[in-house]
Amino acid sequence: MKKINTVFASALLVSILAGCTDATAKLPDSNTALFSVGNKTVTKGDVYAAMAGTNGASQAVNDVNRYIAQNEIELTDEMKSQAEESLNSYKTYYGDTFIKHLEQIGMNEEEYLQNYLIPSLQAEQLTPKYITENFATVAANYAPVKATLLEFSSQDDANAALSELKDGSKDAATAAHDHNSASKGTSSIYTIESTDLDSTVRTMLHSAKPDDGWFIVPETDGATFIVMRIDDNDPNSFKDEAVSVLQNVSAIQNDATTYWFKKYEFHIYDKTLYDTVASDYPHNFVQNLPAEDETAAPAATENTEESGN
Repeated sequence: MKKINTVFASALLVSILAGCTDATAKLPDSNTALFSVGNKTVTKGDVYAAMAGTNGASQAVNDVNRYIAQNEIELTDEMKSQAEESLNSYKTYYGDTFIKHLEQIGMNEEEYLQNYLIPSLQAEQLTPKYITENFATVAANYAPVKATLLEFSSQDDANAALSELKDGSKDAATAAHDHNSASKGTSSIYTIESTDLDSTVRTMLHSAKPDDGWFIVPETDGATFIVMRIDDNDPNSFKDEAVSVLQNVSAIQNDATTYWFKKYEFHIYDKTLYDTVASDYPHNFVQNLPAEDETAAPAATENTEESGN
């Protein structure tokens, strides 16, 4: 299996295609035999054709993502330790099954650690790095705000808690507890993507200011009352916390993917691969996007290639 994967990866890396409309990647040694079954001989070309149709797009995208992560994210001792802990956990939990799985895919433990576990940890940091490098734009688009929200099912309870919060006789956690609210009374970060909030509450989050202090917002159902305070509406003052929250927004994750693949000039020439990536991985498919003024990065060695003209 490892040899077969190497064949496929090699095809992606070395295919240099003529400029035709429906170009298809081919191996220069496609007729080289890999194995025989009875009278049937399987060649490198046979294996490549089969794998390109089944997992060619995912292989290309994953390889490029790994390449980008290794170039953009510094490998730390903490990552190494975390990867080793994961490896040990797999061995402990799955036992011989895990070892046999590695054998079946032609890998040893060190290769699995270096080629999969560590790169996956690095890849997890690509979205946070994208947000950090583009924080002003991301913050403007998603408007992160720190606020404390207390939820009450009774308007009387909400009014009583509000009175105590306004005169300072109780903190948020105590006021919530003493008036039948399960809210913890801690400050949290919310964005325009916080769709678990009532629309009226979400609107107030982005229109009110810290100077407004505590106030009540009835939810649209008329049965729930939110006592709230805007703690901070300047994202720059809680940037690290904001990045931690924003990295979980799916739209931002997609934007980050497009950003990195465009920066590394991911380009496809093979027609079959081109169509599959365009269909199944739209955020990785960047070669037809308009050029922007940005610092170019080295082109990924996975430079799998699109049909020419």
